[in-house]
Amino acid sequence: MQDLILFGIISILIFIAPLINSITRIPVVVVEILLGAFAINIGMLVESEVVEGIAHIGFLFLMFLAGMEVDLKSFKMMGKSFFKQVVLYFFILYSVALIIILIFDFSIIYIVAFPVMSLGMIMVLIQDYGKQYEWLNLCLKIGIIGELVSILMLVLLNGYYSFGVGLELYKSLGILIAFLLLMVLIFKISSILFWWFPNIRLMLIPASSTLNQDIRYSMMLFFIMVVIVSLLHIEAALGAFLSGLIISSFFKYKKELHYKLNDFGFGFLIPLFFVYIGTTLDFNVIFANKAVIFHAFQICFIMITIRLIAASVVFSSFFRNFKNTLLFALSDTMPLTFLVATATLGLKIGAIQKEQYYSFVLSAMLEAVLFMIIIKIVLNITPFFTKDKGKQGNK
Repeated sequence: MQDLILFGIISILIFIAPLINSITRIPVVVVEILLGAFAINIGMLVESEVVEGIAHIGFLFLMFLAGMEVDLKSFKMMGKSFFKQVVLYFFILYSVALIIILIFDFSIIYIVAFPVMSLGMIMVLIQDYGKQYEWLNLCLKIGIIGELVSILMLVLLNGYYSFGVGLELYKSLGILIAFLLLMVLIFKISSILFWWFPNIRLMLIPASSTLNQDIRYSMMLFFIMVVIVSLLHIEAALGAFLSGLIISSFFKYKKELHYKLNDFGFGFLIPLFFVYIGTTLDFNVIFANKAVIFHAFQICFIMITIRLIAASVVFSSFFRNFKNTLLFALSDTMPLTFLVATATLGLKIGAIQKEQYYSFVLSAMLEAVLFMIIIKIVLNITPFFTKDKGKQGNK
């Protein structure tokens, strides 16, 4: 009964979030996070494993929708020069992060945390602004690769602290690589199979059906992929993302499916996840320790700085002005879920202390709140550092 009451309260918060957004113009995701934070700290909400579980499904569904946004053909059209730029971007990102870690004598977990990426907030930006902006399109492509790199780094970190440099670490890494190679093989075989036997595709998801078979198949695929990667002890977000990628790659003819799933996800599951993120903050603990707040801002500053440096070096000719570079860096510096996941893992394996954990969670919140607002401001002004507007869309 208590869990039903909690869901009732959360549903009210989810409903009023767009109303507050329309009045204040604060991004709706930010409103949802703040509502969750205030609700838990005034006693309106309490901790619940059931709510946490459903919120985690909301996060995974967000990753699923992120996979559906990916067009593999567009990656193939980018060519070798683009991938060379991507490799250089990540090399600079991790190199600068390593230098900062050595200077400040941070724990080794920071080499994973500072460059960590997640598609969650990028998907929210696409939901808000569409795909007509060059910086956001590039951010999505970098985010896809960055999330895979982040998952790989989390596996390495977990293996290093759990087993040390030894057989078990190599085993965990080998399982991840083998799984990714197997998925590549499955994609190639499926492409050939669907090319020669297109009716198989229509059997799975008919072009028209009154039984919602497209939704049924999508949800089956979503949960099966999540279960498979979980059994392999791989980050569940990877399975959710790949299931969305399968839908976008092989079932493009079912265009309304994307809108159905998008409306369902952003209508309830994903807002519930963001409300839950807000409930993870304990104001009493955070504001009682100024060092926690200072370190949170320090993390935010370092994360945006290393991305600005890497983006300015690698993509300056592509963006043509600092405004677009700044927008790209800001949108790339909101890992939220993966930053919280990194902090949770770090606390679990003893790589960080409780105070550092709160700093990470607070910094994830601050990035989601502040950077979303800054993006909205920067996007709607033409500052003095914009010399060339480029081919930017208007909304």
